[in-house]
Amino acid sequence: MTALFGLESQYDTFLFASLSETDEMTLSVLSLLARQDVDPWQEAARLTQLPKTQAINSLAAKIWTSNSERWSPSEASILAARLIELLPSHSHSSPLWAGGDTGRLTFWMVAWILFMSVAISENNIHKSTSVTSAPATSVSIVAQEHAATRSSRGIGTD
Repeated sequence: MTALFGLESQYDTFLFASLSETDEMTLSVLSLLARQDVDPWQEAARLTQLPKTQAINSLAAKIWTSNSERWSPSEASILAARLIELLPSHSHSSPLWAGGDTGRLTFWMVAWILFMSVAISENNIHKSTSVTSAPATSVSIVAQEHAATRSSRGIGTD
């Protein structure tokens, strides 16, 4: 009833979507849920809060149990997936790597920042190791030259 007054109209597209149509009548999501003694607006709100896969599975189970002779489980799942797309949270929100242009832009910006961070830190590590390794290299060269001089003079050899 609240949708009639505009309070929950965000779910109307979903609730009034058709599951099946015959010459006599149209079966909507709203009527399917009402026949199962489920408040349609509460169920729409609940499905909106679920991850997309769980929402599809939950609605598919309701569709299939409403009339298992009409729909197979796979048909109910396909129908539920189409209907879940009509919910506000599942039609507009997408993970960073999928969906609309904003999601793709965000993904590539984050990837670029991570890449640059790794490149800068790798460059800093390379510089710090080359600076610290230079004295060690020159010390080892001097030590080798000193050892060669001592051995040529016969000092410290067995």
